[in-house]
Amino acid sequence: MLYISIKIWSHFKMEKSSQNIVLCFVLILASATIGGCFPSNKEVTNQTIPWPLQNHPADGEQVSPQAVTHYIHHFAVQLWDRKLDGNNYYGLEVTMDVYGFYLEREQHSSAAIWIYDKDGGKSPVNGFILGWHVNPTLYKDSDTHFVTSWTGNGSPPEGCYNRECPGYVRIGPGISPGDVISPVSDFMGKRQYITIRASKDKSSGDWQVYYGFNGPAKLVGYFPKSLFPRLEKNQFGIAFGGFTSHMDTQEGPPMGSGFFPGRSAASFYDIKFVDAEGSTHSVDKVLPIKESSPTCYRISTIASGGFSYGGPGCLKSKMNTVL
Repeated sequence: MLYISIKIWSHFKMEKSSQNIVLCFVLILASATIGGCFPSNKEVTNQTIPWPLQNHPADGEQVSPQAVTHYIHHFAVQLWDRKLDGNNYYGLEVTMDVYGFYLEREQHSSAAIWIYDKDGGKSPVNGFILGWHVNPTLYKDSDTHFVTSWTGNGSPPEGCYNRECPGYVRIGPGISPGDVISPVSDFMGKRQYITIRASKDKSSGDWQVYYGFNGPAKLVGYFPKSLFPRLEKNQFGIAFGGFTSHMDTQEGPPMGSGFFPGRSAASFYDIKFVDAEGSTHSVDKVLPIKESSPTCYRISTIASGGFSYGGPGCLKSKMNTVL
């Protein structure tokens, strides 16, 4: 049965109609609940790009608060905040596999570090995301891109991707937000990975961004502290794992490698928290997890400094519940 699944998945980049049939078979092989394997022919006219920071990751699957967009968001993430263990960490460094696949317009899939304020939902989320994603609406392609995205002082309410708004400051000739990451992993063969770090600089208070492709992370940019006033009091959370979004007329896209946690799944490893002095500390405990749609996407607990996550996606009959 696994051999058949692998053969099917190896043809993942094909025509739209064939792709949906492939996803249907993968879901069957994964013992997921099936509710119909073909998308609606309804024309999608609203081109608003989904903004994950409109929702706290701990809140799970949600329909976008902007009702006219009808986006549904899914999370499979690890969660940390100071109250969990009393440590005053100021950032996170992780190494993660990088994958690619064909998505339809309005579908979006990413793996990222997510630093956000902990104000209890009393105001719009303040914070940023750092990782990789596939987002045809934004780039007009299905390539895998290095992504930064943020919302805070100076951003519109829905936030900004990459360098659409003045905010992120690039340093040196390294990778720039929005650049393509290539090559990507083959789950049957070599895995490509990126090491990323988001941490608060002690002297400046700015949030520094580090990036490395198949190697150590180097400083490539920063977010000025003035963008995120609510992160200044250390009342912030860190989430990391997978995120997807899509229109409610579409099936949910794959997350990670498209497989549930296990040998073929995407992974995070070498997870390290960053303290106020910039020193790193390997994760030494199991963190809370959030699976907004476990029939579609799952995440394992941390073991030996890493975890796996992902899934083949949701079919329409299973996607329209707001948790």
